[in-house]
Amino acid sequence: MLSTIRCLIANSIRMRSDSLSGMHYSERLLGHVKRAEQTTQAAKELVLRDFEMTPAQQSALAILSDHDGMTAAQLARECAVTPQTMNSTLGRLEKRGLIERRRHPMHGTLIEIRMTPTGRDAFDRADERVAELDAALSTGLTEDDLARLRELLRRVGENAAAHLAGKGAAAHPG
Repeated sequence: MLSTIRCLIANSIRMRSDSLSGMHYSERLLGHVKRAEQTTQAAKELVLRDFEMTPAQQSALAILSDHDGMTAAQLARECAVTPQTMNSTLGRLEKRGLIERRRHPMHGTLIEIRMTPTGRDAFDRADERVAELDAALSTGLTEDDLARLRELLRRVGENAAAHLAGKGAAAHPG
């Protein structure tokens, strides 16, 4: 009897939650974002495989392409990964000769990360293919569609960041 009551309560809570959300769990925003992220990352991994590069390595090189001479800690923050993860990524890039680590000329305790000419060439070739993939993913979307999609994704990201920060309320309710 007690288990039946618990089951009824659980079903009631689930039904109330489903009626509050107004949609099946498979139709919620989180599911759509996750499926899009998984599929686009798989496509990016496939493109980068030709360059023996991972998306994490390509991201690090992309940041360095604009900010050569960053420290590993700065690069980790920019790529939103832990310092340990970044050091692992940098170690693989360094073994391939795509980056080098040098002491900062003024602050000898700081180690700068710089792309080598080989790294710059590898990044440029890989980035060209990633740009082609980006264009292919945009097929059938107008410039207005793309601008709206970028804005919506930016807002979803801000709302998630606000939730993580404990604010709970949407950053942009409208």
